[in-house]
Amino acid sequence: MKYLSPMEGTFSNILAAWYKKFQRYKVGYKDGSYQLNNLFQSPETMIESFDQMPFTKHDPIRKSLASASIFLKSNMYYCNPETELWVMISNLHFQKNLLMRNLYDEKLPLEYHFINLHVKTTTLVNKSMVNGLVTKGNTWSLFKAGCSQTEYHFKNSEEKNITVFFTSRWLEQQKGVNALFQDSKLADFFESPNTFLILDETDPVYESIWHEMMELAQKGVDQNKEVIQQLTYRILFDFIEKLNTEIISENHFKLNDNDRKNIQRAEQFLNDHLFGDFPGIEKIARKVGVSPTKLKNDFKGMHGTSVYQFFSKKQMMAARGLLLQRKYAIKEVAGLFGYENASKFSAVFKKVFDTNPSDI
Repeated sequence: MKYLSPMEGTFSNILAAWYKKFQRYKVGYKDGSYQLNNLFQSPETMIESFDQMPFTKHDPIRKSLASASIFLKSNMYYCNPETELWVMISNLHFQKNLLMRNLYDEKLPLEYHFINLHVKTTTLVNKSMVNGLVTKGNTWSLFKAGCSQTEYHFKNSEEKNITVFFTSRWLEQQKGVNALFQDSKLADFFESPNTFLILDETDPVYESIWHEMMELAQKGVDQNKEVIQQLTYRILFDFIEKLNTEIISENHFKLNDNDRKNIQRAEQFLNDHLFGDFPGIEKIARKVGVSPTKLKNDFKGMHGTSVYQFFSKKQMMAARGLLLQRKYAIKEVAGLFGYENASKFSAVFKKVFDTNPSDI
């Protein structure tokens, strides 16, 4: 049963030709990982691509896609609540190392940008790679149309996703009716030459939102379309507010994609070395593959703060989490983060949170 409504002859013919051309590339194996290709032009072509994959069942009435193969088990629902706005709710369990390559056809329209909220489990492998950048834990990713190239998923990783697709036309319409879309960092991103953006997320509320959306979809996408639409807007509003709160440097989007990727690699290195002393600019620069001067300048440009200040704040955030567990004394926590003197630790903590660690 064909899902796409007549976008008529030309569109269908191009799709048919594309599938025939790439038939032998749909599943491959190279360098220790399986490879799947997906026509990522739009939500419609994505659905068609998944429908063409082996061991995949598509139910266009329930608007669901399910896959059970040696390399992937997945369950996905899709909803088109309004013109040029789509949302997909998915649960993916990767049985093997899997590289998902997003392909594009120049003969088809390329209009859909997307925001993806990754909610990763912590009981299994909790990392993946997006456009060559390792992501761990819960993350947001934003891609301009045609700019999402690859996602690499490790064996035994599990991922829940809420993916919102929209066109530039839809975005412009929102600016006319909703002040949040106006003069926002989201608008700045689309006016910049940057093609993608990745942000960490620590709020556990999004796993609950994912479960709510998945339950609504399982009960019936069409009958729950209005509630799914409301939750989709909440995801969009939360993401815009996060951008506006966390991206404080006016120069954030002036760095090119490669420089911003290097800064994010430096952030990951720092996040992996929060316990103990500051690693040092030279060591971080060598790890990232740039000069210490460029690292310091680009980091300041992207975040409006120094590398050390960023590291120190991240340490205090992690320390606060430990203190809230009520398992460790302040002196113990201070020692974990390289502070021999609890008083000095307390002074830095208060500077970040405007409260003493003893008051937590």
